[in-house]
Formats: sequence, structure tokens, C-alpha cells
Amino acid sequence: MAAGVLGVKAFSDWQTTEAAAARDVAILDAAAQMATNLVSLGHQSVDEDLEKISDGTTGPIHDQLSASVLGFVDVLNEGQVESTGEVKSAGIVDSTDDHATVLAAVTSTVKNTEAPDGEIRVYRMKMTLDLVEGRWLVSNVEFVA
Repeated sequence: MAAGVLGVKAFSDWQTTEAAAARDVAILDAAAQMATNLVSLGHQSVDEDLEKISDGTTGPIHDQLSASVLGFVDVLNEGQVESTGEVKSAGIVDSTDDHATVLAAVTSTVKNTEAPDGEIRVYRMKMTLDLVEGRWLVSNVEFVA
């Protein structure tokens, strides 16, 4: 009987570990996609780029972006900005079933009227994510040193 109880306990622990690992993958995928979206913007694709960002955010960051979108579009258009970025590394600082904090190291190449050949920029982002209707969405982004 004891062996049966231990077997059930081990299986339950394994299921919990598998669920946590799947959750962590989903968190990191969402954070990496949003970090990439935040630094991959262009004056020729600004509407689509901003839609991707809007779709992946919630709460304060979603509200801030919605409020400042017109000014941001003007800046991209005036400077003929084209930025392409990628996440170099990311890790979960902490997470629960419905909330997570992620740090991401991100680079982007930014081309504009002042730097037509492009400049490489490096960012570190601290992102807060919340599980909303089955999707991990970014609710806050801080650029950290």
C-alpha cells in the first residue's frame, strides 16, 4: 500500500513540475515576443507594428501606449525610422500561476534620417506579465540598467 501511495505522490509531483515548465515556456515566449515587438518598428509598417504591441499588452502599459500612439507615429514618420530587434536572452525572475516578472536583454538596429546605415542599441527590460483569459500579456515594461 505504501508503494502505491508513493507512486501516486511521485506522479502528482511530476505533473506539477511539467505544468510549471509549460507555464514558464509560455511566459518566456510571450515576453520575448513583446520585447521584440517593442524594438521592431518601422515608419512603413507602423500600424501593424503598433497592433502587435497593443494585442500583447494589458493594464497600465496598454493604456499608456494607447494614449501616446499619435505622437509616436509622428516620430517614426518624421525620422523615417526602421528598427529591427531581437532578444539575446531572457529569464524569469519570479512567477505564479497568473503573474510573472521577466528580465530580457534585447538589441536592435535602428536606421533613421540621422543614422541611415543603422546604429545598434542595447536594452535591458524588466517586464511584468499577467495571465488574461488564457494568454500571457505584458502589463508593465521598465528599461533597467
